[in-house]
Amino acid sequence: MQVVQFISIALYSLIALWYAAPLLQKLSRADALATLLWVHVFRYVVFYIFAARREGYLISDPATLELVVGDLAGAVIALAAVALLRWRPRLGLVFSWLVVLETAGDLFGAIYYRRIEPPRPEAIGPWWFVYAFFGPLILVSTALLVWQLIARRHESLAGRQEHVLRPTDLNPPV
Repeated sequence: MQVVQFISIALYSLIALWYAAPLLQKLSRADALATLLWVHVFRYVVFYIFAARREGYLISDPATLELVVGDLAGAVIALAAVALLRWRPRLGLVFSWLVVLETAGDLFGAIYYRRIEPPRPEAIGPWWFVYAFFGPLILVSTALLVWQLIARRHESLAGRQEHVLRPTDLNPPV
């Protein structure tokens, strides 16, 4: 499982470097942040942990609670940030940082429970896909979010530019 997660992180990082980063630079700051935040809105996929437990995935009640509360909080804050970036951009910026902080806290909570609990078997069924592909996507999108928040901190949030995505935007520079 850890090998698959590492490969997913490496591949998502290449996609981010070669495709997402150049496209994000063409968007307004608010649109770039919203694009990255939408990935976090889907963290409600964590509800599948209950089905995974019924299917035999061994995880304690406290670890399950930490996982569910952490991911749902991240999803709600991300959705609020997206909405606020449209209507109250400065507050949307604050909520974008809250998503970063919440995600870091969620990650450290998950690491903590992994260390104090007895080893559990590998994830199975659809829960395997969440661990192998969605978790790494959250990590890489969070790194991109931090990059956009820091690198573009001097840009205006209010000045929204419309950008029509063209097929040439998807091709890397030669």
